[in-house]
Amino acid sequence: MTFEDLDFLYDLKREGIKLGLDVMKELSAGMNNRHKEFNSFHIAGTNGKGSVSCFIYNILSQRYRSGLYTSPHLVNFNERIVAGREFISDRYVEEFIHKYRHLIESLKETSRNPTFFEATTLMAFSFFADEKCEFASIEVGLGGRLDSTNIIFPVVSTITSIGYEHTDKLGTSLTDIAFEKAGIIKQGVPVVLSDKKPEVVSAIKKVAARTSSRVILTGKDYKTKDLTCGISGTKCTVISPTSEYRIETDLIGDFQVDNIISAIATMEAASVQGIGEREIETGIRNSRWPARLEIIRKDPTVVVDCAHNPQAVNALARNWKRISGEKPLLVMGLMMDKDLFTIIHKFSEISDEVIFTTPDEPERAADPEFLNRISAGMFTKSRVIPDPQVAYETALESGKTVLIAGSMYLVGIIKKLEKSNLKPFK
Repeated sequence: MTFEDLDFLYDLKREGIKLGLDVMKELSAGMNNRHKEFNSFHIAGTNGKGSVSCFIYNILSQRYRSGLYTSPHLVNFNERIVAGREFISDRYVEEFIHKYRHLIESLKETSRNPTFFEATTLMAFSFFADEKCEFASIEVGLGGRLDSTNIIFPVVSTITSIGYEHTDKLGTSLTDIAFEKAGIIKQGVPVVLSDKKPEVVSAIKKVAARTSSRVILTGKDYKTKDLTCGISGTKCTVISPTSEYRIETDLIGDFQVDNIISAIATMEAASVQGIGEREIETGIRNSRWPARLEIIRKDPTVVVDCAHNPQAVNALARNWKRISGEKPLLVMGLMMDKDLFTIIHKFSEISDEVIFTTPDEPERAADPEFLNRISAGMFTKSRVIPDPQVAYETALESGKTVLIAGSMYLVGIIKKLEKSNLKPFK
């Protein structure tokens, strides 16, 4: 695609995040509501929704032409949209923008200019329809009820774990946030919930009761046995109310087991013809989800992880202690709108040495000097190297195991430098 096309798309970011579906519905109608041309699965949550979306896509791909829509991307915009076994092409992005630029701009006169995420979401739906996808796995961008993706009517709604995030937009209590996530539940459509917190379960059940939607609680209805998690991956047996699945994945971390169970429960609730135990096991085994406890280099070992909120960092720290006996040299960059002190303190449980640097998101990136100041006393050794490439090269020169974490916008830089695999499938 040309720089002009991508610049037009990214210029829509000036509109910021605008929650609400009126403009989305109007814009979608102008594009012939392409989301109605394929079956969809809708996945919301604070952590794990990307992994669950990836598992669902790979399971469906065993029998059907399927699509995957996630956000944000690590290196290239095209990563957000997959159909078949290919990322969306530059040419398709270019043709979509040329075809609908006038429509996007004209809405500014009648209501408001569509946002970057609204335009990108409709591009994904258009691509899936043009590619003749029979199914698509759609990850919610922010919240659920008013998220741009929420114009779809899915086969199953799936909600992963819920924690405090975007409290300025979603509410300051877990009940408020759960209510916003529950907004993806549609009339008569089953909902899979992996969160076990009583206030979250109660909020989801209240919304599901109003829509006559069956609730599947994975923490109650699904069990695991023979779990092993190590540096080479994760194995376990998942026991559902009707089947047993022997799960093997290269993905590292016990948190992925919860995500796998969510995907299995979603598939069982959907009862898609031709998708059984074999397809589910193979789809999970063939899944990749980059930048989640991912080893991208050896000698020295380099691990990248996108944990950027306390809940995710807690899971990362717990699993690091399980799979590694050493404390890594941490290279960290964070966004200013995160719970900085809590995140840094949690990382200090697994590392004595940190290099603070700057993620590739100038408007929101936290000043690494500021991070260094508020971390005083947490690490034996800390320093600031603002340039992320220089920070990474310095870390490599140490010869120590390196952990890159704190923001997708930092991990993406390192993935690009290493030319690391970005595909969500093998």
